[in-house]
Amino acid sequence: MAMANNKTQCFTCNKEKITYPCEGCSKRFCLIHLTEHQQILNQELNHIINDYDQFKQTINEQKQNLQNHSLIEQIDEWERNSIEIIRQKAQDCRKSLIESSNILLYFVV
Repeated sequence: MAMANNKTQCFTCNKEKITYPCEGCSKRFCLIHLTEHQQILNQELNHIINDYDQFKQTINEQKQNLQNHSLIEQIDEWERNSIEIIRQKAQDCRKSLIESSNILLYFVV
């Protein structure tokens, strides 16, 4: 009775061996090269995950910077408005003092 030949060519070493399929790329690898292939894929995945995390962090920092910028603009506006109100009140007080001084001078003279 003849034994069936279950060997196929490994994509990496091109040798006829018992091979296993990679479901991601549909290539067949011997056990040694399948393990190496999985390690390479894991490294690439980790690199993609790291890039994603860095990108996400950059986006969050930019959003925070935009929010901080908006808050700074609001504080600047509050400062300008407050200064204007103080100037106006100071002007009103000067005007009242001058008017009061004129009335007193009128009665004194």
